[in-house]
Amino acid sequence: MATKLRLIAALSALVTAVIVGFQTAPPAGVTRPGAVQLRSTALPLDQGPSTTIKSPVIEFTNPRPFDPCEDIPIGVYKNLGLAFTPPEPQDGLRCQLDAGNYQMAIEPIVWRSYEQSLGPDALETTINGHRAAQFWVMKPTDWNSRWWWSCMMVFKTSYGVIQQSLFFSQIYSTGFNDILAPTPPSIDCLAENFTRAQQLAPHYIY
Repeated sequence: MATKLRLIAALSALVTAVIVGFQTAPPAGVTRPGAVQLRSTALPLDQGPSTTIKSPVIEFTNPRPFDPCEDIPIGVYKNLGLAFTPPEPQDGLRCQLDAGNYQMAIEPIVWRSYEQSLGPDALETTINGHRAAQFWVMKPTDWNSRWWWSCMMVFKTSYGVIQQSLFFSQIYSTGFNDILAPTPPSIDCLAENFTRAQQLAPHYIY
């Protein structure tokens, strides 16, 4: 009797071992993963390529390389007759000047190159040792504008361009003898803007 009991106990243990082993064994074709390594959070982690803010270095264009309303003293504008009213800061770095019978605007551009800024009829030159070009913006023609005239000087800079525009209205500048026969304005837009560019170029930041 005792022998039978021992035999039954041994068989039970064997069956139990087989069942437990079957439940814990990995399926066919699956290998057991390696042992998990526990590490102290106080230890430094392995570092790959540097991702700090200093590396890699990305160079950005200075968003304010030159502010005509602030970087050029108002006395310069007054001496040139361009401060009939105080210089007016406008959107971005645009500075509008008032010469009495015409206005000017000086604006540095950092998002456009010199070559991209040239008009189709641009005439290139050199002013104060700097590459520049002049062209019409609105020509005095019936199909463009009989009321507002505007021309541009563009300087090449290390950050983009400085554009100097001169604009005026025939009505404001000289008035009309007759609404159908406007008096030709006394301002030569291209020549006047070129002269102003020569006067202002020494004060520009390139």
